Amino acid sequence: MRAAIGVICDPESAKAAHQAGVGATLTLALGGKSGIPGDAPYQESFIVEKLSDGKFVAPGPFYGGRDMEMGLSAALRIGDARVVVSSHRAQLADQSMYRYVGIEPTEQAILVNKSSVHFRADFEPIAEKLLICAAPGAMPADPAALPWTRLRPGVRIKPNGPAFAPATNLG
Repeated sequence: MRAAIGVICDPESAKAAHQAGVGATLTLALGGKSGIPGDAPYQESFIVEKLSDGKFVAPGPFYGGRDMEMGLSAALRIGDARVVVSSHRAQLADQSMYRYVGIEPTEQAILVNKSSVHFRADFEPIAEKLLICAAPGAMPADPAALPWTRLRPGVRIKPNGPAFAPATNLG
């Protein structure tokens, strides 16, 4: 199976990959360093497949030709899966965010895009099917899960959901 995931922002792992060099095998605690409950690093051995300084152009519809600066970056391989690791954060919204480390997204059977909805414009045209999942993070996938207290009454906090009604203090 050909699979790729991106972009995992982990400056320590990207630096270690650059120090080890292409072809090296190294054991990393990859990602999961946000401190958010439920987020933990993935400890595994990876082969360094390609290195990049992180500079490229993102020509797709979301970034529209923007010069990108992802910092030291690498493509790491584990079995038939590759992981794009960067030193700077950005929404994975452009196919070039795989290509800059040597991964051709149109040749993958599975792409795991670490992005909320920003990826759709450039990736939906090449996808057979989209599967959306929620992961731990600073922003929940469902805005209805946030502890809203000051919304205007009547605002819906999810599509076709109930209208917001502020709690009344009966004390």
